[in-house]
Amino acid sequence: MCTKLFCWNVRGFNISSHRRGFKKWFLLNKPLFGGLIETHVKQPKEKKFISNLLPGWSFVENYEFSVLGKIWVLWDPSVKVVVIGRSLQMITCELLLPDSPSWFVVSIVYASNEEGTRKELWNELVQLALSPVVVGRSWIVLGDFNQILNPESAINANIGRKIRAFRSCLLDSDLYDLVYKGSSYTWWNKCSSRPLAKKIDRILVNDHWNTLFPSAYANFGEPDFSDHSSCEVVLDPAVLKAKRPFRFFNYFLHNPDFLQLIRENWYSCNVSGSAMYRVSKKLKHLKLPICCFSRENYSDIEKRVSEAHAIVLHRQRITLTNPSVVHATLELEATRKWQILAKAEESFFCQKSSISWLYEGDNNTAYFHKMADMRKSINTINFLIDDFGERIETQQGIKEGIKEHSCNFFESLLCGVEGENSLAQSDMNLLLSFRCSVDQINDLERSFSDLDIQEAFFSLPRNKASGPDGYSSEFFKGVWFVVGPEVTEAVQEFFRSGQLLKQWNATTLVLIPKITNSSKMTDFRPISCLNTLYKVIAKLLTSRLKKLLNEVISPSQSAFLPGRLLSENVLLATEIVHGYNTKNISSRGMLKVDLRKAFDSVRWDFIISAFRALAVPEKFVCWINQCISTPYFSVMVNGSSSGFFKSNKGLRQGDPLSPYLFVLAMEVFSSLLKARFDAGYIQYHPKTADLSISHLMFADDVMVFFDGGSSSLHGISEALDDFASWSGLHVNKDKTNLYLAGTDEVEALAISHYGFPISTLPIRYLGLPLMSRKLKISEYELVKRFRSWAVKSLSFAGRVQLITSVITGLVNFWMSTFVLLLGCVKKIESLCSRFLWSGSIDASKGAKIAWSGVCLPKNEGGVALRRFTPWNKTFYLRFIWPLFADNDVLWAN
Repeated sequence: MCTKLFCWNVRGFNISSHRRGFKKWFLLNKPLFGGLIETHVKQPKEKKFISNLLPGWSFVENYEFSVLGKIWVLWDPSVKVVVIGRSLQMITCELLLPDSPSWFVVSIVYASNEEGTRKELWNELVQLALSPVVVGRSWIVLGDFNQILNPESAINANIGRKIRAFRSCLLDSDLYDLVYKGSSYTWWNKCSSRPLAKKIDRILVNDHWNTLFPSAYANFGEPDFSDHSSCEVVLDPAVLKAKRPFRFFNYFLHNPDFLQLIRENWYSCNVSGSAMYRVSKKLKHLKLPICCFSRENYSDIEKRVSEAHAIVLHRQRITLTNPSVVHATLELEATRKWQILAKAEESFFCQKSSISWLYEGDNNTAYFHKMADMRKSINTINFLIDDFGERIETQQGIKEGIKEHSCNFFESLLCGVEGENSLAQSDMNLLLSFRCSVDQINDLERSFSDLDIQEAFFSLPRNKASGPDGYSSEFFKGVWFVVGPEVTEAVQEFFRSGQLLKQWNATTLVLIPKITNSSKMTDFRPISCLNTLYKVIAKLLTSRLKKLLNEVISPSQSAFLPGRLLSENVLLATEIVHGYNTKNISSRGMLKVDLRKAFDSVRWDFIISAFRALAVPEKFVCWINQCISTPYFSVMVNGSSSGFFKSNKGLRQGDPLSPYLFVLAMEVFSSLLKARFDAGYIQYHPKTADLSISHLMFADDVMVFFDGGSSSLHGISEALDDFASWSGLHVNKDKTNLYLAGTDEVEALAISHYGFPISTLPIRYLGLPLMSRKLKISEYELVKRFRSWAVKSLSFAGRVQLITSVITGLVNFWMSTFVLLLGCVKKIESLCSRFLWSGSIDASKGAKIAWSGVCLPKNEGGVALRRFTPWNKTFYLRFIWPLFADNDVLWAN
């Protein structure tokens, strides 16, 4: 049985229905410890109420601070509790649960509605965090904080003084939200005419919590009789020990004995068959000795590092007590072994955390460790809601439920093509007018050299998830001198024969939550983890396909192709929609199309037909067809694989080929739209008629501009339906939005019959707002990057890397399209400076030198960070160049 804690603002226990509702909830969930808030029960009746509700339970309250005893803390007789402190807004206890080896600290909180009194609670939490009671121990804080933490925690909320004070408290207390399931909001006003919802109940933990309870999660249930959600903590969900698949860890390469191990086992494995088959068998043969090597040298790596460090300290004491050559030598040897293990530990957690912007070697083990723990907590599926709304909670049930439900879900998604119509090849030839030249055909058919294959392996990005075979790209790079010749021969065999071994194209679908409280299959995004061997083949094909598509794809598409920028689409769309809110404007409209499960729905025969229309050589078409039509899928569930099925449509997210194949598929729709506009079925938008701009595309993000008339919308709707029947890409009408301006009531009524939701501007397009003024960046957008609880563990070098890779990248994204206000730029630089020197953006002092000095080149004493003001101007000047150059840039024209 799972051990559970709880906290609930019950909004009064004097009402019998509230007591009955709580009793029913309690018998269903069976917690061992918890807090009841705002019972409104006077002290003389307290014992009677508790003995009736929870017979045999012990309790403590804070009646000495409040007549109605705002907080009750209660526990089962099997739980050992020591009360540490009580106040008006918090009760803190030490807990020892049955069969638990360690005590931990729990604080039940009920914050005041008054800001001034709430500040006293914030100070209490900070002081408690710094006290010996909490330092170095697991601590959980749960309850009603009567304060949102960010704008997303309430409807129509803005950042203000109160939010900043709460954030500062949590940062200083080293507290952050425990991974949770359930409702996004935890309170609502129960007013049907003006409903208001907020997340003011929270479950917070410190860094040590994940060490003691690595699988714990929070669950916010339904309010039932109250206006607050029940808050529940599941400490030890029943986890079935699953057989973990093989995974190569990059730190093996740091050990010189590992290379010898690979050499001996690779050359001693005699296998007959095709080159691809031999490589697959040899890689499989290596798994057992690698696992044995890992157990012997690196099992329980954290404990080994700790013990090795203790030996170093012991040797140092001996050397200082009795200096000698022998003792000094032993100390150096102990230090060498400890450093090897410490480096392996950092590499291990770096790989598990999947952090690609931060490199090993800068003493960021703690950061990698926390990020790995956080990824595990977020990605663990603790329960599921099935198709009938039933909750599956047992681990066996989850595994079986996902095995059945997810496999059925993805099989139906990736296999069903019934009722679809194929586009005749002659019609496809008419839609795609481009034809490959002789030189292009020769380039596509040209053989790949051994050097091409080696360069493809070595150019694969670092620290990416491995496929079903468990071998990362780092493995092949590290032991290339052993495996390289045979692997190269195997890849060459594919290009000669046009046949791909099934094992090479096996795929693991990893379910990544789209939202923080995911519980349904539709809440997860399936990401394909591919074998490195396949990735290299796909990368080689992509290198040639990109060059061809740059000439094939029309200027209205700007995704993935060299020289085409996302910001160009945003600039052009911003110009087109400018004035939509103006009165007495001529009729116009924009349809923002959402394609349902776009990558997963594309038909393979549609893509192959498009290639043939371009006169792509059959050999290259065969290579593409083998890559997209031969994968088998399994689904990764909490670390173990379930199911094994084949698909007959769809492109894998994670396959290097997929973005370019999808762009080609969308080019057919682009051509179809242009043909319908040219034929007069659809009329142009008033601002785009002169340049014949009918639409903009960025992958599956489609915007169609038209004159706002119902007849034009009819033509667009027909084009979407035709394209869907050919390609399998159907419109999701619920997420597709229509924006109109200057349309009269008669036209608006006719347009409404097409079923597209009518929305209003402004909107976000490709992550940026469509607007005609300078962008004002809210402080929160940037601050949340700095406020992550894990970044406090970064070294100085790590903080430099965070600013360089993450913060600068985010700011560049904004600046690539908009001129930032000078005050905004100064604010960003101020945040970066404070974070760099103190590790916190809330520190008011601590900078050693001015920001201008920090941004100097390294050979002049700086750390080579970028000044944002001149860089903002540089970005904007880049857009002036196409106005004078002879470039076919759509927005410039």
